[in-house]
Amino acid sequence: MMLVSFAEEKTGECVVCCQRCGAFLMESVSTTSYMVCPECGARLVVCVKKGKVSVFDDIRSEEELAKKRHARLTRYAAKINEVVK
Repeated sequence: MMLVSFAEEKTGECVVCCQRCGAFLMESVSTTSYMVCPECGARLVVCVKKGKVSVFDDIRSEEELAKKRHARLTRYAAKINEVVK
């Protein structure tokens, strides 16, 4: 389910709040972020583009999240190994 959050212009940045509890999430000009609300724990996807903010539930499965996390950590480890050499 996608809900459009209220966007407040503040020096070119939009203020993003949780669609469930209203907690502050971030300020951004442009982004797509996957995050967990610090207040209610909801997994959310935040899209900020051209002054419009969309906040919706992150419906990816735990399996998909684990695969992406593993791939990200593998890339980090490879970069660290390059620096150490």
